[in-house]
Amino acid sequence: MPKDIRLALKEIGPDGYRVRHAPAAPASRGASGSSVGGFSDEPRRKPLGPDQLTKSRYMTGVTESKREMWFEARGELSPDVGNRWRMEQGNLVAELAREEFPEGTFVGGPPSEAQLQPTRPLFEVRFSVRDMTIRVDVLRPAPSGGWVVTEVKSSTMTSRSSRKEARQDVAFQAYVLGRAGLPLQGAEVMHLNPEYVHPDGGELFARTDLTGELGEQIQEARENAPEFTSVLRRDEPPNLWPSRACNTCDCPEPCHSLPEHSVLTLPRLYYGHLDEIIEEGRWTLEELQGHSHLKPKHENYIQAAQAGEPYVDTSEVRDALSELEYPLYFLDFEAIDYALPPFEGTSPWEKVPFQYSLHVVEEGQPLGREEVAHKEFLWTEEGDPRRPLAERLVQDIGPEGSIVVYNATFEKGILEDLQEAFPQWEDRFESYIHRLWDQGEIFQEGHYVHPSQKGSWSLKTVLPAFDPDLKYGDLDVQEGMEAVVQYSRMISPETSDSEAREIEEDLLAYCEQDTWAMVVIHKSVTELL
Repeated sequence: MPKDIRLALKEIGPDGYRVRHAPAAPASRGASGSSVGGFSDEPRRKPLGPDQLTKSRYMTGVTESKREMWFEARGELSPDVGNRWRMEQGNLVAELAREEFPEGTFVGGPPSEAQLQPTRPLFEVRFSVRDMTIRVDVLRPAPSGGWVVTEVKSSTMTSRSSRKEARQDVAFQAYVLGRAGLPLQGAEVMHLNPEYVHPDGGELFARTDLTGELGEQIQEARENAPEFTSVLRRDEPPNLWPSRACNTCDCPEPCHSLPEHSVLTLPRLYYGHLDEIIEEGRWTLEELQGHSHLKPKHENYIQAAQAGEPYVDTSEVRDALSELEYPLYFLDFEAIDYALPPFEGTSPWEKVPFQYSLHVVEEGQPLGREEVAHKEFLWTEEGDPRRPLAERLVQDIGPEGSIVVYNATFEKGILEDLQEAFPQWEDRFESYIHRLWDQGEIFQEGHYVHPSQKGSWSLKTVLPAFDPDLKYGDLDVQEGMEAVVQYSRMISPETSDSEAREIEEDLLAYCEQDTWAMVVIHKSVTELL
């Protein structure tokens, strides 16, 4: 049976890391109250009451909205499968980070008076001040007395948003610790080093000192905390209407009823422009026509929505299709990313491809499902999937012809990583990268707009416009992060052979659907011209 590549305790060199890659809990297939997407529903610790402003709720309030914070506190808004995967990975990182403080003590709750003497590091320390509660990852003695708060992040801290959120997170902790009377002398973030290469290419962890740099964020926490705690005490969620937050709100109950098409469904409208239009009180498409902030892609969308039929810029679509060279290789990868890289030559959160689907279309051939050749790969064995995947890929893709993908950024990144990992095929992968053709650009740029897309250009929203009977909802795996979680289950030694085979079939069906969807779209768009 398949074995878990994230196996139990794994020792990796004197300068490497030791990590327990625990397999995800089995997911029930439709049973309620058991598990979702491969993760156990059982909480790690007893949740606090909904009126408590915790660190996670504070961050939801500042990065998402107060309304989402309210629902989250009541257990009515849960992390999606992608966030849950990252949380599980984060737990492994937090556990490993404690080994950087060998004299430390796990507290797991409020500290005792003796523990509050700054003599040794403390882990998972809880502090409560009125309606605010935090749990500090690491509280370590400062060299000159007092304490240093160390926030552990599984992120590599390379994006501006991750750095901003880390500062807000640590600042809220510093604010609460100050209210609790703790003599805090410093603050830092301990995060994964993006330059680390497994198994011994540098230090796994890096630290960013924030001491003396959190004044603005602490003032933000000082202003937000009273308002947030007041919101959490309410019997009803706050109403955000009207605001930009309505555009991305995941709350189970809407604040306001909008028509199917509105300012919030305009494709890729700059946030600043969206804020200005909302302030002007314009919401419907009729009110938006001719607005100075609208670009051609927005006008195309409005035209399609009002007409109730697709808008097609035949000239642009024809020019795009003219770039294609046969045979056409419709390609889609699935890849898994680990916070703690288990394979030689990989780095934290590097995407490791484990599967691909490939439909091959010859010029002039019928485009029925039975006529189009299909090739696929899914690694089900122990170890690094990249080499066997690369070996098969260079056999399946010939030396000529366009490689059709949907959103080329992802596939290009996978091919570039494979090129670096396997220099013996450097020229082949370089050829593949140059031959990429992004089908998604037709829809992203508004050259084809269907009202049913509602401003989105994702494959799953575009496909129904061409084949409403080809539905992802009919599949047991329906999106990329779910494929990652199910793959981690499939390769776990705790998964039975029969269940592993069932997951294998689900993964193959999902990946094939992505490339077949591109073939269907290609056929339909070509027939429009």
